Amino acid sequence: SALMYPVLISSTGIVVGLLTLMLQSCIYPVKDAPDVEKALKGILIISTILMTPVVILLSKYCLPETFSMGWGYEDVQWWYCATSIMLGLWSGLVIGFVTEYYTSHSYKPVREIAETQKQSAATGIIYGLALGYLSCIVPVLCLGLTILVAHSL
Repeated sequence: SALMYPVLISSTGIVVGLLTLMLQSCIYPVKDAPDVEKALKGILIISTILMTPVVILLSKYCLPETFSMGWGYEDVQWWYCATSIMLGLWSGLVIGFVTEYYTSHSYKPVREIAETQKQSAATGIIYGLALGYLSCIVPVLCLGLTILVAHSL
């Protein structure tokens, strides 16, 4: 079962994705255009919450208590793999929220760019570029932390 672990994670992810779409239509029904944004955020939340226990259970029951992955990685425990995957899941959720904040017209940054366009195109371009640089901070920190912890285990 340990050899099938990556395939099981991927295939259960597909099943969780389908289950998420079914739950989304009940929890976040889309009736008008503004509801789409809320539904997309709901899909991200639901799939992350549903996949977390699946990852823990698959890691617990498919992987041995401790195993070796070669030189330098002789004492790997099952929960190392589960933690690494969950960090990726939850980092993806945070990155999704940050991306929505910086790209959705529902939030202040996009409206500020639109306001700067009233002065001149150059002002809007400079402000948009600065905002683009600013929007990378949280995703880079999330990815860096995830990589650091995953490789430190």
